[in-house]
Amino acid sequence: MILSDHEIRLAIENGELLIDPLPQRPQYSSSALDLFLGEPFQVWDTEGIDRITDMGLSNNLDPSKLVHFQALSSQYLIPAPTDAEGCFVLQPWGFVLGVTREQVGLPRESRIAARVEGRSTLARIGLMVHVTAPTIHVGWSGKIALEMLNIGPWPLTLRPNELPICQLIFERVGESAPNGPASQFQGQVSPGGS
Repeated sequence: MILSDHEIRLAIENGELLIDPLPQRPQYSSSALDLFLGEPFQVWDTEGIDRITDMGLSNNLDPSKLVHFQALSSQYLIPAPTDAEGCFVLQPWGFVLGVTREQVGLPRESRIAARVEGRSTLARIGLMVHVTAPTIHVGWSGKIALEMLNIGPWPLTLRPNELPICQLIFERVGESAPNGPASQFQGQVSPGGS
């Protein structure tokens, strides 16, 4: 069952959902909660990846062999260039990793899971905010990673703390989840998973 705005508020008040900073009234819609864009931004170091090829090694990545994302991200994810206000300009067909401003906690005993979804206004200008990873499991705690892709015609200024970037849809899980999320990203504060 998807939680309504009233049920989301009650779950936060009762400690079944942990959202920091606490959401303000405009962040609620009838069945979702908007989250803001946070910082930092990270991009893949394409020059570093190209240097591997220049040394005669393959830069082909086989995702079936990728056991620990942090090993890859610590080597090839770099801070994205931002302006004096901390904004990142995402060019058409550009890709950047980011996080939500809000830290989200879904205590296991609450039996609440969530899905992160894009916002329709942003989708209509070509901004995808999560490529294929919408599920936030029962027991999760951390900032939500955003895989942002601009498929629109304009460069887009991504402004932390001012742009409502995504929405969370909360659902009650039918029975108690005995295990926490099997995620190497538990507790993350950066898009690289650390």
